[in-house]
Amino acid sequence: MRTAIASILAAGLLSLTLTGQEDQAGFFGLERIWDVHLELEEADWTAMFPEEGVERRSMLRMFPSFPYKSGRVTIGDHKLEKVGVRFKGNSTFATTAGTLKRSFKLDFNREVPEQEFLGLTKLNLQCNALDGTQIKEAVSYQLYRDSGVPAGRTCFGRVYLTIPGTLDRAYLGLYTVVEQVDGRFARRTVGEGLILKPEGESLPYRGDTWNEEYERLYVPKSEVTPAEGATVIKLAQLYTRPDAEFLDGLEALMDVEQFLRYTAVTTILANTDSPLAIPHNYYLIVPSKTSKVTWIPWDLNLSLGGFSSMMGGGGAELSVMKPSRVKVFTRVLETPKYQARYKAIVQELIDGPCSAESMTAVIRRTAKVAAPALEQEESRSEAVTDAGEELGGRRSRFGGMRGFGRRRDDVASLETFARNREKSVKDQLAGKSEGRSGGGLFGFGGGNRSRSGFGRSSVKGFQIRDALSGSGALEPTKESFTEAEVKDRIAPAFGAVDTDESGTLSREEMTASLRRQLQASRGSARVGRFDLAATRAKRAVSDLDTNDDQAVSPTEWEAGILRLLPEWDKNDDQRWDRQELNLAKPKDPGGF
Repeated sequence: MRTAIASILAAGLLSLTLTGQEDQAGFFGLERIWDVHLELEEADWTAMFPEEGVERRSMLRMFPSFPYKSGRVTIGDHKLEKVGVRFKGNSTFATTAGTLKRSFKLDFNREVPEQEFLGLTKLNLQCNALDGTQIKEAVSYQLYRDSGVPAGRTCFGRVYLTIPGTLDRAYLGLYTVVEQVDGRFARRTVGEGLILKPEGESLPYRGDTWNEEYERLYVPKSEVTPAEGATVIKLAQLYTRPDAEFLDGLEALMDVEQFLRYTAVTTILANTDSPLAIPHNYYLIVPSKTSKVTWIPWDLNLSLGGFSSMMGGGGAELSVMKPSRVKVFTRVLETPKYQARYKAIVQELIDGPCSAESMTAVIRRTAKVAAPALEQEESRSEAVTDAGEELGGRRSRFGGMRGFGRRRDDVASLETFARNREKSVKDQLAGKSEGRSGGGLFGFGGGNRSRSGFGRSSVKGFQIRDALSGSGALEPTKESFTEAEVKDRIAPAFGAVDTDESGTLSREEMTASLRRQLQASRGSARVGRFDLAATRAKRAVSDLDTNDDQAVSPTEWEAGILRLLPEWDKNDDQRWDRQELNLAKPKDPGGF
């Protein structure tokens, strides 16, 4: 049957009417691109938008659950009635405000029991927001699979939208079609078992019995049995235990070999929009046959250094041995036993499926398939690219990405990334460099160099700049400052932040200064349950603390500011205006 399907595919004549693994093999693949037509009533389309805006949500939970509505879906020649359709995504949804090119989740049996598409019950249509090439997701999933990490299968779709009386088969653009991580995926890859999609913290421990906090933070996608819940709880608790106990118990609770491989691929691809830096965009599966936690990648549109670049870091230089400051990774990678095995896996991958040659081959192969659909995007109607609030949604502080799509030099930049990444990884493995150490929440890809925080300016060292602003040493009503004037205020600023007069700045003192600045500029030092002042202070101290004593001396403070000062002069006029220094009149920092 595979040979017959391949011949039909080559002729472009496949009628998708059968089900099962044979047809799924013919549907998915980097060389596959299908026409996908969504049909929804206007009332249902508008009802799919969340009622609550992004401004009132935390960074990792920007939206409430998107409501499903009923629609008609045609994929190739396969027509399905009464399909559950909803929007999906967090930053993806926010950045596509004002357009109709949104990401969608399709649930085939939500309304019609046992309705399937080629044996699948769900599919994801990823709109490729924030990826100028629109191929990073498909390429990255392929590289994970080529490297032996279980990952969703993909293909491409030219997606069209009909809203009767408003739009008639309007072309939305190129989408990446991604297999859903569900029970069928688990059975096909690692074995049936508990499926979790954690959000907010990495392997948090919240007591010895499964409770509401575990439900909230681990977000089960299948029923949690007592045995499965106990495995997750024991693993989370193990991360709080001493090293000897941690080492003795880890392999009984987590598939360590698989975790090391997942970490190695994630690191080589500089996929920092992941639990390496932010506790989201991954699944955990606990297969019943092994009862060992396995890690599954998800949401890869900012892989291949995309997130690091967006946040001002150098993804190609991400440290191999210190790709993250998150304890889930550090405790394993700092253990000599696992460190040696991890290095061997990295070497295997950079010589094989993740080499520059292999990555470039996948990039070029994928770009060739995507090119015609991307060309078609250039002639999309204004109704799609600049939709009004009723159909396009209310714009948030993240803005819209009208007209986002392929920038012609971006595919070449992916090839450049592949070459640079291979060189950096090999140099690190050979002991010629250490790379840039990775970050944790709100700090990405920077070592002691340029770093940025999520949802914030890509100005280098903005945490330090804002701590300077929060000191109150720079007159907030003054329109601009000369270099001499800024330098003259560095020492007084240090004294203002050093409230205990110890002669060094602690993280707590830096937090207080940043809290003043955030209160003045934003009106709040929190986003949801996250304390931005504290997380940015941690990064500021890390950037300035060159001798690793967990405090900032006057010399380190001055050296850091002088090093970053040219980066803050965005118009290169040798003056620093209020906006460049992010000055705002300080307010009482009491509370949030």
